[in-house]
Formats: sequence, C-alpha cells, structure tokens
Amino acid sequence: MLEYQVKAINRVREYAKIKNIEHQTRIKEICAPYGINFQELINKVLLNPVTINFHPDRYSNNRKKIIENLIEQGVYHGQFRTGTTNGGRTAFIGGDRFLWEQQLFFDAYPQVSLDRPKYGALNLFQYPDGASVRFGSCFLSLKHEIIDRCTFAYGDSSTNPSVLCTSDTFAGVLSELFNDVRGKGRLLNQAVSSEQEALAILMNTCQTKELGKNLDYCIEVHIHGDILLENDVDCFYIDTSFKHTPIGEQAETLCQKYKINLRWIRERQIEVDAIGEIFRGPMIPVLAQRIDHRFGNSQGIVNATLIGCASRDIFLNQNAWEDLGNEYELFQYLKQLWHTVGYFG
Repeated sequence: MLEYQVKAINRVREYAKIKNIEHQTRIKEICAPYGINFQELINKVLLNPVTINFHPDRYSNNRKKIIENLIEQGVYHGQFRTGTTNGGRTAFIGGDRFLWEQQLFFDAYPQVSLDRPKYGALNLFQYPDGASVRFGSCFLSLKHEIIDRCTFAYGDSSTNPSVLCTSDTFAGVLSELFNDVRGKGRLLNQAVSSEQEALAILMNTCQTKELGKNLDYCIEVHIHGDILLENDVDCFYIDTSFKHTPIGEQAETLCQKYKINLRWIRERQIEVDAIGEIFRGPMIPVLAQRIDHRFGNSQGIVNATLIGCASRDIFLNQNAWEDLGNEYELFQYLKQLWHTVGYFG
C-alpha cells in the first residue's frame, strides 16, 4: 500500500478508538446472557466475504467494457480511475464523492490521487447476489486476507455515517446493527424480532441459497490499496442471463486467466408488463418496453443482459434514445430499471 493509504486506515482506526470501549461494553452486555464471547462474535461477522457488485458490460472511460479491462489489466480499479459508476457520478475534485471521501478519511488522500478506496460491502448473509445488488448484476467476492486493509461504515458513505471503523475496532458497527434490531426490528434488510434472534443469525455459519435483493442496507467496506484479481479475488459471480453471450465467454476467460472461481447467479428477469410506476417512477416501464423491442425480440421480459445492451447503445448512439431523456436522465433510468429487476426479478 501507498503511504497515504496506510495513513487513511490509521486515521479511521484512531477515530474509532474514541468510542470503541463503549461499543465493546454494549456488545458484551448483549452477548453475555447467551454465553457468547464478544470477540468471537466480531470474528464470526468479519469472516463473511467482502463483495463488490458491478455491471461487467458497461463502458469505461477508455471505451472498453469493464470486463475487458479486467481481463487485460488484472486489477479492479475504482471510479476515479475508470470513470464508471452505478451510483452518483461525482468522482472528481470538488464532486460530492470526492468531498465525502476527504471527510471520511480525514484528508489522508491527496486531492489529485486516483488510487482511492474501492467500494464494496460485507456480505453478512452470504447472499448469492452479493451484499449490495443495487450496484450491479455481478460481483467479486474477495479473499479474507484483505480485511486488515479495509475500513467500514455503517450505511452508505454518501449519507455521512457516524460509525466508521477498522477490522480491529469493529464493535461500533455491531453496536449500530443492534441499535437497528432494537429500534427498527431489522438486521440490515432482514426483519428480526429480538437481539437473541439477531445473535443466532450472526453466529450462523450456513450460507443462504436465497437471493438477498438488498438495495439499501449494508455495511459499507472501503478497500485501500490495489485489488489484484489473482491475489485478492476468490470468486466471480455473474448473472445467468450472460451465459452463451460474449460477456459470459469473457467471464470464463477472466476466471481462467486469474485462477478465480466462476459462479452463476440465478437469472433475474421481470416481465415488462409487470413493471409499474410506483417503485422507480413512470419512465421505467417505458424504458423497459423500448429495451424489449430493440434488444429482446419483443419477448416481453427484461434482464441484466438486455439492460447492458441498452446502456452500451445509449453510450454509442444517444440520439436514438433522446425522446426518453437526456444523457443524465437515461443514466438514472437505467440504474432504476436494474434496481427493479434486481429486487423483483
């Protein structure tokens, strides 16, 4: 890691230490009636993989698809370097992402740095569609060894989270998890009835087979330093709609080249006629119909592959879509259509 990346982690650690003993005391009180050692609980939680959801078929700023760059470079880069995102497009000096990163990491990163943290989430329930499906139809599952160069936030960094920590000051995140259990009856995106139930879930070692469809609730992870595919990535999970397509073939090439396990996520698709206006607005069913007509042979469904086809066509041929909105609006609509498919598909 670079000196300023180490500095960022250390500054987060020092910040977290201020309340870490208080958080540890709270977790010990919750664990004690059930004979659970609080450090054992933390270790169990941190054994869950960090996942990075993304769309493999979008164009980067070098006009190559993300998966093509991954194959050629063997490195997963962040938005400041690639110019691509499935969130807000503010990764530039003075932009919102830049400003909140400077705040999150206590100005450790030089303003001109492109080697900034990469964003993922802790896959607490080991969902087969990743910890944060909002950000993509596929995901990388990272090896546990990266955990010591990660920082964590409870919630999305764009919301200015108050809890920020490292793997060795992780009690703050657990404390916030249990605050939501008690106050909101949820453990991330799962409904729970008690702290006892939440403890049982967190101590469970079984992998769920159900898709998480988790759009909004996560333990955000910031990976500092390079993410090298061969050294740092365990598995590549990709939507089954890409099978027998060029993207699917490239996924196989990627995994063979960098000795990564390839896993197929059950295809998420939704009938176009079933897409309403309430979830993400009135333009989403209109966009879905256009995509089905242009790329789906009017079969009446939309999936990750077809949305990717539309994204690339809009990038290359925006005039053909301008009746639906400008470039920014179309970008937003595509994101929202994927949210719809990822959640309901």
